[in-house]
Amino acid sequence: MFKNTSGSGAESYKWIAPGADVDDDSATDLIAVYSTAGTYEFPTLTANYATGESKFAHDLKIKVGGQAELCHSDTRKWGTTYGLGHAPFDNDGGYLGGSNDRNIAAVGNFYRFSSPDMYVDGVNIYSGKKAQNVSADSYVKVRIYLPYLGQSSFSMVGQFGALGALELDNIPMTNYKTTEDGAYLPSKDFGVYTMSISRPMNCEGYPYLFFAVEGFVSEPNVKVTEDFVIATDVLPGRALALEDYSDALSHNSFVRQNGESDFLRPVSVFGGSSFDIASNGWKSYNFWICPVVRGAETPFTGIEDIVVDSAKTELELTREGDCVTITGVKDGQVSVYGLNGVCELTAQAANGGVIFNISALGKGVHIVRTAEGSTAKFVK
Repeated sequence: MFKNTSGSGAESYKWIAPGADVDDDSATDLIAVYSTAGTYEFPTLTANYATGESKFAHDLKIKVGGQAELCHSDTRKWGTTYGLGHAPFDNDGGYLGGSNDRNIAAVGNFYRFSSPDMYVDGVNIYSGKKAQNVSADSYVKVRIYLPYLGQSSFSMVGQFGALGALELDNIPMTNYKTTEDGAYLPSKDFGVYTMSISRPMNCEGYPYLFFAVEGFVSEPNVKVTEDFVIATDVLPGRALALEDYSDALSHNSFVRQNGESDFLRPVSVFGGSSFDIASNGWKSYNFWICPVVRGAETPFTGIEDIVVDSAKTELELTREGDCVTITGVKDGQVSVYGLNGVCELTAQAANGGVIFNISALGKGVHIVRTAEGSTAKFVK
């Protein structure tokens, strides 16, 4: 729906929506249905008055279906609405990285998805410079969490740790892509790390997801060096109402310090700022941790996508409220699928078991499957 805000006094309206089916092009507000994937011109509106006509047109494009990359920056005009750089985290010009002096262990972006027909294909993490002299066991540790929402806050407690991430990957720091590798980059001086999801994750039931980059402090088997610098939008954002500064749902980018169990500290926001003690003012930092999504298309259909191997052992499953515990599991990835073949949850089993929080799953039959093909079923 496109809202008409031209004001009162018009005798009639005329909408033009390229590529869309429109029931009533003279209605006050436009309802346009796009049936074919593609990129289309923004609709135009002509309002007819007794004194003549007034026409509204916008240079924005509308992308229907296909793949798109999301970010929290207002990317309409470089240098005016956004600009990329390195967000300093100390008074001496230090940058977010493995040796930051603020004891930052992880950063992440909070995203809200507008449509249940969207799928997450992966996430791009933009870096301000190529890491130098990295070892073979240095990784960019990427995790996708399902947050628990409150009235003005969200939390990964429960998901962070025992319940694990919905999707996860450790990307070797040597997998840094530049324009010379054919990668799209918002600035020629930047590079990108790409996490791909083999089974695109259905956003139905997940209107909110949290994309995190972790491992900036010492962790077993994960090393991130001081050379790793996340690209950030460093231009000031629009002002928020004062009461919204304490509302986590009004912010986008967050950090977790070493020893903390959750991402509790808003750092940046399109539409707001974080307080900078050194300058005694508000500054805006948005991390360029950008999910890659697709819309309209359904990548998987039918139960055949998760056909079980009858020779495999059935898993033991117990349920208490919204927590489902699976035992008798070999360590490794365990997934929950819907009957449409779409992967709904994933977690890493440890010590023969794994726990899923199923509060966000829809009603119906769900199938748990391990990497070697053992299965269990439950009904919500």
